[in-house]
Amino acid sequence: MKKFFLSLSYLLLGLPLGILYFTVLVYGFSLGIVLLVTLLGIPILGSMVFITYTLADMERFFTFKLLGIQIAKPEARPSESNSARSILVAQLGSPGFWKQFLYLLFKLPLGTFSFMVAIIFVAMSLALLSTPLFITLDPTVSVYVGNWQVDSMGEALLCSLAGLALGVVSVRTLNGLSNLLGRLTDWTLGKK
Repeated sequence: MKKFFLSLSYLLLGLPLGILYFTVLVYGFSLGIVLLVTLLGIPILGSMVFITYTLADMERFFTFKLLGIQIAKPEARPSESNSARSILVAQLGSPGFWKQFLYLLFKLPLGTFSFMVAIIFVAMSLALLSTPLFITLDPTVSVYVGNWQVDSMGEALLCSLAGLALGVVSVRTLNGLSNLLGRLTDWTLGKK
């Protein structure tokens, strides 16, 4: 069960992390490109390259801590000299940088999807499981499952059994989804 809660945490964190990554990267790179005219854009773009690597490291950390998937960090592409310009050009020419950058941008739709699936499965399971509690606490309450009105304790217990079955399916589905997303993270952010 511990694995389920860690997987659920990973899926639920996908949305806020996706929003963070998308916001920082889009606004940071946009600001850097717009300010290239004034030459202020050069240090902003340079710092955004290193921020991209830092965000990718953060994603590797969460994937390891919550899913136990250790992701080897790819080596940064060496530059021809130690000047800031050559380091920046070398990193921007690296396919690994762009793979990480695109993954971090794509984390927003992935995180939205994983958050939505997790909330739906958990909420439906808990709602069905707690149907007898609703009927017991307030017999006048109208509980509907689809078009079917649950108005007796027998029907409420049937709903509870359906919630238990859905809970078992939810645990397996959410563990599988988090494992799939963890493997995707490993493929995109790892050294392969």
